[in-house]
Amino acid sequence: MRQTVDPDFEFDRRPVLWGAIAVVILGFAVNFLLNRPLWLVLVALVGGGVAAARSDFYEVPANNGAVAAVLGTLALIPFLAFARVSWLFGIEGSGDTLFLSAVLGLAWVAIVLIVLAPLGYVGGMLVDMIRRRIGGPIGY
Repeated sequence: MRQTVDPDFEFDRRPVLWGAIAVVILGFAVNFLLNRPLWLVLVALVGGGVAAARSDFYEVPANNGAVAAVLGTLALIPFLAFARVSWLFGIEGSGDTLFLSAVLGLAWVAIVLIVLAPLGYVGGMLVDMIRRRIGGPIGY
């Protein structure tokens, strides 16, 4: 009997929500408290790991990690863009600030899809690999 291939991108809402919340909280911390915006790359890796740790054993932890990294970073982008334009560049006109924040935010969306989504995927794979190797109660 012939089998058909049905390619779906499966993910689960609850682990993705946990990972996205971790990305948002850690993203605010590294950007506003530590003033290290490049650490958002590591935050995406950690957010993917959190989503994978909250996944069940037979779910898709890597997909959960990628979606969590993207959603968490997309929630951060408006705040980060506005903060960078208003504080870093010192632009005080409200129209200019909103326009440049929107342009910078759209540029960051491309970065999110190219860089941070694969890192969330890798974070999910690493946590799932560690969880399966040690057989311990990580995320259960």
